[in-house]
Amino acid sequence: MKTTYYINGEKIIKKVLTEKIGAYRLRELTEKAKETYYEDPCIELDFFIGGTEMLTVEFS
Repeated sequence: MKTTYYINGEKIIKKVLTEKIGAYRLRELTEKAKETYYEDPCIELDFFIGGTEMLTVEFS
């Protein structure tokens, strides 16, 4: 399964996102997103990460 990350609608690579929020937090958010995705794939997976930034996780 391929994971794609977006911040405020703009695609961001995992390396830059890891530097921005930390590896541990990114891993936890991705695990939560996977659990929710397995329950219902139609739910949009958004997480507030501070300031005015919204992280969207997409699986394909």
